Amino acid sequence: MAYQLSVSIFGPGISEPAHWGFVIHQPPNDSGELLHVRVIDVPMNIFQFEPRVPHLLDSQGAYGLCKIADLDGAQRFKVASILEREVPAPRGGMKNCQDWVLDGLVALEVEELVADGTTAIWTSRVGKRTDVIKREAGRDWHSLNNR
Repeated sequence: MAYQLSVSIFGPGISEPAHWGFVIHQPPNDSGELLHVRVIDVPMNIFQFEPRVPHLLDSQGAYGLCKIADLDGAQRFKVASILEREVPAPRGGMKNCQDWVLDGLVALEVEELVADGTTAIWTSRVGKRTDVIKREAGRDWHSLNNR
């Protein structure tokens, strides 16, 4: 069975940055694996890796998925393993979940699990509103919650 690796985006990204994470799922299923970091201390800006399995794709303010790769079963496990080892941003820094996604993409590019240039594309999207990313993504975008 084929899997799809996507960047999942939560929130509009207008007054504060949208939340980004990775999702691995089998289309057309409406659930999959959410691999992301979540803030556990807002004043200190401390993040922690948090996998959510199973995860309903259209839950928790999800705006959409942007497909970045198709994976076979072995690649799926390798991607999950790499992302589990990706360290969240240093405590008290200015980095956030979008930076963690970029770091994850670098690691996935090195292992040739995503196409060359994927990190550069997503680096250009840091801080952008979700509707702008949706337009840029074109056919790779899958809207959630009618957004």
